[in-house]
Amino acid sequence: MTAPDNAGLDIERVREQADRVLAEPLYWFPVRHHSPMVARHLRAAIRARKPKLVLIEGPAGATEMIRHIVDPKTKPPIALYASYRDDGNLLGLAGKASAAPDIPPRFPVWYPLLGYSPEYVAMKEASAIGADAVFIDLPNHALIDPADWETTDADHDDELSDASEPAPGTAPPSWEAVVVESSFYQTLARVAGYRSWDEAWDSLFEIGHRHGTYEDFRRDMAYFCAAVRATSNPARLARDGTLPRERHMLAAIKAELATRGLAPEQAMVVCGGFHLFLDRHDTEPPPTPPAGTCLTTVVPYSYVRISELSGYGAANRAPRFYQAVWEHLDDKDEEPWIAAMVEHVVSVLARGRKDGEPLSSADAISVTQHARMLAALRGRPMPILDDIRDALIACCCKGRPEEEGRHLVLAMTGAEIGNSIGRVTPALGKLPIVHDFYAQLDTLELGEVMGRDKRVTLTLDLREEQGSRRSAFLHRLAILDIPLAEREGGASGDGTTLFREKWRLLWSPKTEAQLIDKNLYGDTIESAAIAQLEEDVAKEQRHAGATCGRLLAAVSMQLPHLVQRLEVAAGAAVDEDRHFTSQCEALVHLLVLDRLALQRDLGRAAIEALATRSYARACLAITDLGSVPVDQQESTIGHLKSLAEAVLGGDLDLDRTLFVDQVKQAAVSTEVPFMQGAFAGILTELREIDPNDLAARVAAFATSHPAKMVLAGEFLDGAFAVSKTSMLLGAEALVGAIDTLLRAAPWDDFMVLLPKVRNAFERLHERQRLAFADRVAARYGLTEVEQISELPATSTEAAAYLATIDARVAAIMKDWTF
Repeated sequence: MTAPDNAGLDIERVREQADRVLAEPLYWFPVRHHSPMVARHLRAAIRARKPKLVLIEGPAGATEMIRHIVDPKTKPPIALYASYRDDGNLLGLAGKASAAPDIPPRFPVWYPLLGYSPEYVAMKEASAIGADAVFIDLPNHALIDPADWETTDADHDDELSDASEPAPGTAPPSWEAVVVESSFYQTLARVAGYRSWDEAWDSLFEIGHRHGTYEDFRRDMAYFCAAVRATSNPARLARDGTLPRERHMLAAIKAELATRGLAPEQAMVVCGGFHLFLDRHDTEPPPTPPAGTCLTTVVPYSYVRISELSGYGAANRAPRFYQAVWEHLDDKDEEPWIAAMVEHVVSVLARGRKDGEPLSSADAISVTQHARMLAALRGRPMPILDDIRDALIACCCKGRPEEEGRHLVLAMTGAEIGNSIGRVTPALGKLPIVHDFYAQLDTLELGEVMGRDKRVTLTLDLREEQGSRRSAFLHRLAILDIPLAEREGGASGDGTTLFREKWRLLWSPKTEAQLIDKNLYGDTIESAAIAQLEEDVAKEQRHAGATCGRLLAAVSMQLPHLVQRLEVAAGAAVDEDRHFTSQCEALVHLLVLDRLALQRDLGRAAIEALATRSYARACLAITDLGSVPVDQQESTIGHLKSLAEAVLGGDLDLDRTLFVDQVKQAAVSTEVPFMQGAFAGILTELREIDPNDLAARVAAFATSHPAKMVLAGEFLDGAFAVSKTSMLLGAEALVGAIDTLLRAAPWDDFMVLLPKVRNAFERLHERQRLAFADRVAARYGLTEVEQISELPATSTEAAAYLATIDARVAAIMKDWTF
């Protein structure tokens, strides 16, 4: 293997290093995660060598799961799931990696496996020949470094990109993350024209008959990985957990061989190619995993989650496409990549036709031929996925891919990723929380939703026992972010009534995975929901809106023993929070709770007291609203309206005078026209200002200095943002004021005014705009519909008149520049 300009590489030294590893009695096989060609050659190597022990890069401590992974009833895609909970706060991360000091931090990790993942194939083949298979990698929680929660970007060396480092508590990155940073790969990619690591890999290792035997493949991949390691930043390896992992792998290999009394040549190591060159003479011991609650299991997974779209560090960009390659690898009469290409192109075009794209069989022929030509131009013996993608766009997209080709792009993505979902042998059993989930589905007669793609709409009557229990269950799933049900109208349930809720249910492949992710929160949906709620409250304990929202959630989830504790937390948050927005959110939640009080047998007095305190604090913050940033004005107006609605609603005995006085003070103190209009609109809605007086304020702009006159549009926009109904009462006066203003404005000022005035009227409902239009018509003497004439379509005069208009428009447009 040669590298252009040597890429700062001692080629002979790299060759010697690789040859030395390849010649060791212990047989090392380098892999790339989720590679069909690696899996093919690895399978051939295991069948030929028949080792007694296969040592696999996988989390130590999860070896017991291998028997369930290779069970015939287990079908990929699946994932090995490992979680750790630091019950004793040994890492000192409670309150840093968790919501509060009294909540243990939790660290879940997923290790996905496809049917063509080399690690999965290694386990299956080991089982087939009667060999033992063992995981040798360091458990992920042994890599958790408390310092990761202390450091900032400024603490890192500039040459070490944080974006390439694993996030605290997540799985370490694949060795592929290091590849793209090595000078060897960067030089190779630049000279060969590879646009991505995936394109480089497919070109070098995945296609064609470049490697006749598994030994040829093993040798070339070892050379490649040796060159990558030789030109990688050593500091990067010290930071990302590579070295501690390799120390553990080496120790585990020695221990497993010694325990079984096997010679090295009787074993095989299956690991990322980068790790073939771990330091055999490193005497530093690997880190000891901290004590705590650990759980390992195997769960169904999906192509969607395993794709790049899910952010997994060693993701597969096109799981379904590479599955097709894998399935055709044993074809004797046809090259697997060509067969996979044809199958893929046909699938893409079929999907595109469903979305209305005019695609035909001729397009399929055109795409495959175009892909072959692109591959030839790029020096490849046959097309890879990148060539197929480019051919599809070139042949089938009549415009910009992000616009005219968006349906085609979606079809390409869907065909590449696929929608397969795995299953796990029943012999493994289910986690308690998963078992409880399915048990409750049965008890609540919701099992029909588990049918794939079966949408179910539920209307629940909360006065009925079954409806009430279903509601509590679905609210508990919502707090846990289990993707099964969505309440109509969103979390607030807008559009539902006090005794009725409407939910849309659709099972997702993420449902069970998310359940498993919540297993450390509790063994049942109820206990997990309580733990999640307590964690959220601890995280947001000073935010009145969020805490009162959690109180409402506890009531909706029917957790009465938690409600009293949350009432105390909500009271403290309301008393401490000084933010207008947060207090308004709290008041909205508390008003809903007040309406629920009778139905749920709650103490209404305590809720009313909380609401009154929240209302008062929100009112006292109104005088500061006049200077809110422009990007916060709309949300601020929304909260101001919610306060006004609370006053007008009359559900609680709120101090109207306090609200009015604070709005008046704010109106006087602010110099922002939009907020001036908003405050005036609120006072108009409360009948504290007569609509005719508001119209007079608008008319006053007509006689102002031009610099002030142009601000009339912003004032009007603010007023219409909060007051619509009351405006109709003074519509005639307001139309007159606006007419006066627009007539008085010079042309340049008129052009400045116009967008804001238009925006103000666009805030109105159609009925309200028509009411204003009637006033305008009346003002100009058009009081009857009959007075507005229409040119008959068959009229000669009409045709002549329209021709004249067209000619004038054409003449005007000649002078326009685009």
